[in-house]
Amino acid sequence: MKNNFYLKLGVIFGLILLLLIPRAYIGGVVYERQGWRQQAYDSIGQSWPGAQTLAGPVLVQPYVLTYHTKEKIIDGNRKEKEIVKEATLSDALYLIPEQLHVTSELTSSERYRGIYQVPVYQSQVQVAGKFNTQPVLDLLARNKGNAIRFDKPQLSVLVRDQRGVVAPSALTWGQSSLPFKPGGNLHDAAAGMHAALPALKLEPAAESLPFAFKLELRGMRAMNFALLAAESDVSLKANWPHPSFTGQLLPETREIGKDGFSAVWRASSFSYNVSGALDACRKGNCLALLDAAVGFDLLKPVDVYQESERSIKYAELFVVLTFVVLILFELLKKLRVHPIQYALVGTALLMFYLLLIALSEHIRFFYAYLIGAFACTALLTCYFGAILRSRRFGLVLGFGLSLLYAVLYVILQAEDYAMLMGSLLLFGVLAGLMLATRHLDWYRLTGQGDAEATAQLASEKETAHA
Repeated sequence: MKNNFYLKLGVIFGLILLLLIPRAYIGGVVYERQGWRQQAYDSIGQSWPGAQTLAGPVLVQPYVLTYHTKEKIIDGNRKEKEIVKEATLSDALYLIPEQLHVTSELTSSERYRGIYQVPVYQSQVQVAGKFNTQPVLDLLARNKGNAIRFDKPQLSVLVRDQRGVVAPSALTWGQSSLPFKPGGNLHDAAAGMHAALPALKLEPAAESLPFAFKLELRGMRAMNFALLAAESDVSLKANWPHPSFTGQLLPETREIGKDGFSAVWRASSFSYNVSGALDACRKGNCLALLDAAVGFDLLKPVDVYQESERSIKYAELFVVLTFVVLILFELLKKLRVHPIQYALVGTALLMFYLLLIALSEHIRFFYAYLIGAFACTALLTCYFGAILRSRRFGLVLGFGLSLLYAVLYVILQAEDYAMLMGSLLLFGVLAGLMLATRHLDWYRLTGQGDAEATAQLASEKETAHA
């Protein structure tokens, strides 16, 4: 019997290893469905603007600087002479607002590709602030002895995806109303809009230039605002109840409720390397202006594939624990459970995860988990009662399995404490098994105790006969 017991343990161990194959297949299903969901995002992204970033406005003042340079030459008599040459330099001065106020009200909705939902939004944005012409006066002061010709300035507003710009209002510039034209018109940052401005007044004192405009901006998955101003504040309201705030600064204040959220950011040019981004833009890399941004992602409250993937990590634990309990019942109640029955039990345990993935794509994750756990627990409870020849034993095992599923769901929801709770679960199960079996005579249960007793009795008889 001893040899039979250890042979069966080897067979059961082999079954556990074989069950890793369908377990790996189920994990592959999760990755495959995640890929299909990403394809749905990409498909909608082909016909709807992507994640948006609003940057600006930036005032661009082109100019041509004429200056004189001295150059040494060697004349025909091999004498060194110094001549004065006239040179020109075409450049532009990039100004950010002295103050910038952005107010946005975002309305989210969902688009579908098959069974997959993709969050999209429309944002009504109001932008206001004022520029100061002091940098222009400083440029003139640095070049008093040179001639500067200023070309017509422009105001540029940049976005990440041009398709998201929907019929902006006219630009209010002081007392004037100026039309916007498509395109950011800034080197490589082509997406956005720009407006031609009247010539700046080059007065002895700096001039304050107020501006304002409205814009409807469409996008998907994320909305960001680049804080390109000496002092800026962004006020955002949205009907999306599950934001994930992103960027280099978190909101100064925020309120999140079931109907949406509101957030306020405040920053200054000291908070970001705005001057570095402007220098990069002057050299041709204006996309750098989109980097110093704050905002949020439209986070899905429950990522069913991530939750399913995390639950699959506990599949081996469920299989091993169930097999251990079945082995104990075999030993204690002198029952025989065939390896095929072990294989069927393990397969039923793995079916839970397949049901969970399939159901969670159509209904809420909680209900998918509840239905999958109930179906597998009910099936195994009936099966345990049959193979153990006791309805009571079947109910006990079914109750224990239900408890394990309940604990697993709590672990899945407590994302920040999943490692801690998983470790406590393993420790608790191990402690329970050790305490429950601490008085068992394993030699007797496996037949080794009987063999030793028989050998000892035979030895005693031989001694007495001698």
